[in-house]
Amino acid sequence: MNDLHDRLVEAYLEYFKANEAWERKQSVRKYYAVQKCVREIRDLADLRNKEIRQQHQTKKDKEQT
Repeated sequence: MNDLHDRLVEAYLEYFKANEAWERKQSVRKYYAVQKCVREIRDLADLRNKEIRQQHQTKKDKEQT
């Protein structure tokens, strides 16, 4: 696995904890905590998508040569 994948997994685990807290007692602070986690997951997912796309393209280019 790579560092970006690990960061994405950690971000999901943080989201899971924040969401559990939000579900137990909804408050402004917990709302913002969940939103922050979701944004982090989205940003990391975008980076991981670009990384995967680049790896795929590199492999495809090598196969064509």
